[in-house]
Amino acid sequence: MSPNPLLEPPAAHGMQPFADIRPGHYRPALEQAIAEREARVDAIAADPAPPDFANTVEALEFSGTRVQYIHDAFTHQVTAGGEAALTELEQDIAVLLSRHEGRIVRNRRLVARIDAVHAGRDRITDPQSRALTVHWWRRMRRVGAMLPAAAARELGEVNRELSRECAAYRQTLIEDTHRQALAVPGPDALRGLPADRLAATAEEAARRGRAEPWHVLPLASSTSQPALVQLHDRDTRRTLFERSLGRGADNEERAARIARLRARQARILGYPSYAAWATEDQTTGTPEAVEAMFRRLAEPLLHAAHTERRALRARAGHRIRAWDWTHHAAAGPAADGGQSGAEGPTADELRAHFELDAVITRGLFHSARLLYGLEFTERHDLTAHHPEARVFQVTDEHAATVGLFLVDAFSRPGKRGGAWTGILRPQAHTTATRPVVVNTFSLTPPGTGRPCLLDTPEVVTLFHEFGHALHALLSDVRYPAHSAPGVPRDFSEAPAQVHETWAFDERLLEHYARHHRTGQPLPPEWIKQVSERHSTGGVHLLVEILGAAAVDWSWHTLPDGPDGPDDQGGNAEWDAARIEARGAARWGLDKVPEIPPRYRSGYFDHVFHGPYGAGFYAYLWSEIIAANLVEALERRGGLTRASGEGLRTMLSAGGSRAAMTLFHELTGLDQPRIEPFLRRRGLPDIAPSPLTPNRTSP
Repeated sequence: MSPNPLLEPPAAHGMQPFADIRPGHYRPALEQAIAEREARVDAIAADPAPPDFANTVEALEFSGTRVQYIHDAFTHQVTAGGEAALTELEQDIAVLLSRHEGRIVRNRRLVARIDAVHAGRDRITDPQSRALTVHWWRRMRRVGAMLPAAAARELGEVNRELSRECAAYRQTLIEDTHRQALAVPGPDALRGLPADRLAATAEEAARRGRAEPWHVLPLASSTSQPALVQLHDRDTRRTLFERSLGRGADNEERAARIARLRARQARILGYPSYAAWATEDQTTGTPEAVEAMFRRLAEPLLHAAHTERRALRARAGHRIRAWDWTHHAAAGPAADGGQSGAEGPTADELRAHFELDAVITRGLFHSARLLYGLEFTERHDLTAHHPEARVFQVTDEHAATVGLFLVDAFSRPGKRGGAWTGILRPQAHTTATRPVVVNTFSLTPPGTGRPCLLDTPEVVTLFHEFGHALHALLSDVRYPAHSAPGVPRDFSEAPAQVHETWAFDERLLEHYARHHRTGQPLPPEWIKQVSERHSTGGVHLLVEILGAAAVDWSWHTLPDGPDGPDDQGGNAEWDAARIEARGAARWGLDKVPEIPPRYRSGYFDHVFHGPYGAGFYAYLWSEIIAANLVEALERRGGLTRASGEGLRTMLSAGGSRAAMTLFHELTGLDQPRIEPFLRRRGLPDIAPSPLTPNRTSP
């Protein structure tokens, strides 16, 4: 029998050997890696020597590297829309890993040794070693390793059920999103779509077995679909919006079960709610701090939304509905999609200057060169986790290899929607590994032989995810657990949000925003308009995000107990519609029903499968942090090496130092101020109140 490629030593570049991996390799490789790790953990626990950092904490840190290596490969292939055989494995893999982690947690001798090392942590002189000790002790405590035996068994049962429900939630969402795509019998209903995207809808119809004149418009992951901006026909906009909103109906009861299981987790672990557990190790620290942020942001956001709604109604001549808002907002003088040349470039005129490859190679990569001295060289000889992904070798100014950067740009059947950054290999000096980082997007394929032209929000998304990638690529830590991002989730978005502010920096636009046919740069007056538009506005998106955060928060602040739902999630108290309405009303968002949450309960993959349960607020909290960072970096010159060196110091530390300490060192501030965020977004400063982060979080 041929060897399993997942069990062979990694190649020099560090990426998993995807060219040789088949779906059948994953389970046996993972089972062997788990058995090896559990044997190592048993040996650590049974070590007769007194517990110390090297024989307990460090040994435990290294015990799981092969398990993580295999799991990361599987995760990237299955979310990228790989073979059906991979999807069929997903629930089994989730349960296998859940049981494995449960056995580690239930190893009482191991936990006692970690507890003993933690108790003497002040004697550990090396800061990164001391931080790793705290990391493992806190991780063990927060997953229930220190619970009494009966409670630990109950928690293990909950965790296994939760793994199954989360995997089923994602698979249902993928299938329903594919099924709910908008099919129209001809192009007339899609008037307003740019020619390349209209052609792509025809090709999508052909892929689905529909002959001409049918067109199919796939759904993006969010409630508000990007095509709503461009579609002229109001009935088509409404139908597309309702398709988007109607996704995931079968997931609503599953969302209730997931939330109930998480509430039970929290109760077993001694927390009043899942939100209390989730925020404990974040920079916010408590649910009360998150809710203070909601209160502080709601009034200026709602004020701006009411003002914009009145203006849009006057412009449109009719009441603005949810499927109208972004369409009419894009017709304003300061917007990207103005319909009058006198008021600025049209959406199509702008898109012609933002061709995907140019945005990547002349925009993203040039920004990294200006800030950090990095260079990117495409490696056609390396096979990524999906055939459509591109691989780039990253080197520094001395031509030394930094790591690999992968881009997987286009949507495809079975691929998870949205945009995200994943780590195939974390950087760590102790394991001699360089980072392998993946930026994944769900852009509409442009069609054979056509360029992929981007809307300005898509350009921002590319810069945002590239910021996450740079955080991981610039990591400079000793242990994998601290490898960037490796920071609290409500801080990890901040570096990405800093980098997205440079998407429309005038100096950078001059370099990469050129007409895809003529090569002509954006006219100077357009550059000014695009830069100004990006630096302010966007109230629709901000209200969407606050609405989604309120949905997440409403689910995860409910306590477990006799008044909760039954095991099938059937109690009316936990009904999805009621939960969503309660969250909207609490923060006044019910006053702008024309801006529904960016995600709702049935299609909120970030929260009900991904890691953002009780954490979606992080997008807003971290943007407040980012706005403070941007002002500090502007004082250093903005898109310059001086700024880059200051930012690199923060990024490279990963989780080895406290996030807010790094923030203080770069900004000189003890806590983030909300005023920079309000200024950046052009929002009124209505209700001054402090925002106090958790100074003791990592």
